[in-house]
Amino acid sequence: MAIGWISALKVIPWKDVLEAAPGMVKGAKRLFSAAKAETNNQPIADSSPTIVSFDAEGFATLDSRVRHLQAKIVELNSEQNSSAKLIKSLAEQNARVVNAIEVFRVRIKILIYVCFLLGITLSALIFVVMLK
Repeated sequence: MAIGWISALKVIPWKDVLEAAPGMVKGAKRLFSAAKAETNNQPIADSSPTIVSFDAEGFATLDSRVRHLQAKIVELNSEQNSSAKLIKSLAEQNARVVNAIEVFRVRIKILIYVCFLLGITLSALIFVVMLK
């Protein structure tokens, strides 16, 4: 099972992911801000012309349609806000993952250098012991 994860992680172009992460976070923040501003600026009723009869039944039908549309608009705005918050949250989590990967990359590079130096040191010690 771990081998599957390792092979899957090797396929991912991490350099591209690391380079794109700040842009993704900025984009998610812009989307969240735009969704919030759009929710506050939206008109409540549709301004398109509608054919309505001017009797009591026509007004009742129109009133029920308007109430239904208003409820639908409120529901859609709520869904849009929650989606924008989710996207913002995912982008922030992605940024934290990318930062952690960058820290691991630096640590692995340091570890490789240390192992290389230890190997050279060990080789030198073995060579000195063999000369005696």
